Amino acid sequence: MVHQSAVLSSECRVLELLQARKSLTLEQVVILLPELSWNQIFKTIDELSRHGKIMLLRRGFNYEIERVSSRHPALSYLG
Repeated sequence: MVHQSAVLSSECRVLELLQARKSLTLEQVVILLPELSWNQIFKTIDELSRHGKIMLLRRGFNYEIERVSSRHPALSYLG
């Protein structure tokens, strides 16, 4: 079971990465956060998406995440 503070910490790390870049692929997140497991990253991306903080986009065979700006309503989708 994942501790709640660990989830919050991983959410902060992902959001910090997205502050510096417009978007990242899931593979880039895995590379940039080697201290987190694939499962931790997947759960974090899922939680951030469900709470409207990021958008998860399908780009061909890749999945990309973008931070949702406060000016736009949050849409989370796979397209």
